[in-house]
Amino acid sequence: MRLEDKKKVIKGFLQELEKDDIHLVEFKKFSNNSIWSKDNPQPSHRTMINVSFKVDRLNHKDIDQAIDNFHQLGNLK
Repeated sequence: MRLEDKKKVIKGFLQELEKDDIHLVEFKKFSNNSIWSKDNPQPSHRTMINVSFKVDRLNHKDIDQAIDNFHQLGNLK
């Protein structure tokens, strides 16, 4: 199977997933995370956790690039 045909199959699969609201995303670095609690908290005390991260849905150009990178690594034979 040619590379272009393989790309079409992969993109078709991703389009079918999108119909069920399943999207290819990239998770960015977690940043500005913190946790606050005492070493031995009392039952009435709270533990506060602040988690911040970014999730980007990949567009068609990003998907093409990811497929090309995957191929360059020798994974599409």
